[in-house]
Amino acid sequence: MKIVWSSIIIICIIFSLIISSPSAVLESITKSSKTSIESIVTIASMLLFWSGIFNILSNTNIISKISTKIYSIFSFLFKKDEVSSKAKEYISLNIASNLLGIGNAATINSLNGIEELQKCNKNKDRLNKSMVTFIALNTASMQIIPTSMISLRTLYNSSNPELIILPVIIVSFISLCISLISVNILWRRYE
Repeated sequence: MKIVWSSIIIICIIFSLIISSPSAVLESITKSSKTSIESIVTIASMLLFWSGIFNILSNTNIISKISTKIYSIFSFLFKKDEVSSKAKEYISLNIASNLLGIGNAATINSLNGIEELQKCNKNKDRLNKSMVTFIALNTASMQIIPTSMISLRTLYNSSNPELIILPVIIVSFISLCISLISVNILWRRYE
């Protein structure tokens, strides 16, 4: 893969030099690097902020109250004997992170959630339905406030960065429903 990407970059640089001047190519590379660093700083700061909030909440009893309420909404998706109380907390934190549109912060909770679900798994060589459901729930991830996208749109001077909220809610809800329906259909078929 590195050969493919290296070849593409080299070919693009050669064509850029042929089509325009070397100073224009250098200016473009410099401007792109600056924009990349600004994007990384914006996303990283937002990620650190929300990770800090979740870390503070996890050291209080607030997180257990929030996770109980969130999990009660989605509990019908999981088998009771396949989910421990710690797994419920990680699943709830993952769902909350995804609802806020900070999927990067949800990653650690999804990994911890899968580890906890694996502890309750009777057949360690195969995923159980709760694990597959959680993976689908995490991947499709319903979003109410697409924080990452709003931050990026703000960074690139969008006149209405929040304009994407309604379309994101609609699309993420549809993808979540299709994902969960697919899990149920395929699980019955291959069980």
